[in-house]
Amino acid sequence: MQGGQVEGRAHAVSTAMTSAIVATSVTRFGSGATDKDARQIRIAIIDPYPIFRIGVVQAIARSEGLLLVAEGATAADAQRAVQEAAPDVLLVDISIAEDGIESLLRLAKTGTNCKLVVLTALDDVASVSKALATGVKGYILKGISGSELVGAIQAVHAGLPFVTPELASRLLTEARGGALLPKRAAKLQDALSYREKQMLDHVSRD
Repeated sequence: MQGGQVEGRAHAVSTAMTSAIVATSVTRFGSGATDKDARQIRIAIIDPYPIFRIGVVQAIARSEGLLLVAEGATAADAQRAVQEAAPDVLLVDISIAEDGIESLLRLAKTGTNCKLVVLTALDDVASVSKALATGVKGYILKGISGSELVGAIQAVHAGLPFVTPELASRLLTEARGGALLPKRAAKLQDALSYREKQMLDHVSRD
């Protein structure tokens, strides 16, 4: 019993320490930057779910080519991250955008060459199509592995659009069967064709 109590207390302390780390909304990139840091891709991760966010942070930490410059959980955190940490890639859970993805795009555009990548559990092709057509550079499902996430970030930073391969396949297949969006959005659908071809070309080279 005594041993179990000690283990329980140790677990409680560990949980409290993790919570304290996660509670820090935005981690600013300090002044101690090195030449190596300057060559890395600067990443900000904004996600309301601490467990998932910690996983992304760990995946970034394991990659020498990536540098975490900010993390947070809210739209306000995202705004501070873009303004204060100057990320190259802003990874955002789409659920924090109360007034639509357009607000996230406007936010990303306030940064210098900041590219917006959406992290989400939503896998409907209409949402993907709308996101890509409005300027999102990447649409990543949360089931992606750490190595796949790193590859997606590198592709987006290189100027290539990225969609989780399984979702890209569904997007192209369902596009052949009919309109993904209402007829009143015909102009948007026309804009999608070129982006879809870009995605197919990118996925086929993997």
